[in-house]
Amino acid sequence: MAAPGGAMTKRLLALVAVLVLASGCGVRPSGVIPGENAPSGPPNGNIGHTATVYFVVNGTVVPVVRNGVGDVAADRVRALEQGPDEDERAGGYTTELPPSFEPIAIGVNEAAIGVNVRELSPNAVAQIVCTILAAGGGGASGTIVLSGGGQKLQPRACTR
Repeated sequence: MAAPGGAMTKRLLALVAVLVLASGCGVRPSGVIPGENAPSGPPNGNIGHTATVYFVVNGTVVPVVRNGVGDVAADRVRALEQGPDEDERAGGYTTELPPSFEPIAIGVNEAAIGVNVRELSPNAVAQIVCTILAAGGGGASGTIVLSGGGQKLQPRACTR
């Protein structure tokens, strides 16, 4: 036989449990708490950096700011190797780098590339040198030595 008041005890315990759960464990309501802006940018946290690379427009070597490019010289030279994007081409930007251009080793003061540097146009040399220097290359001298195809150029500054 059931104890007297058993149903009433169960109802009372259920009510107490609901009240405890509804109380929010002691967290009191508050107003809106202002914070920082929500995160933005490409997914996977791959925001990249803005970087300056150099292309040619109307025969002149000019800086172009790119998004999503790494911040070291080698990353920027790889972006240069890819050439102007669709929007840049529509704006008249071109490159004088040969189709066979290939960066091999990009250092602080030197850059080895996979083409004969003596066959590069002055604008192509300026594109490479200015792009590397914009990434902080060149060290104290502010110059880059380009080599490739068994040839080496004298140290070059960014002249456009």
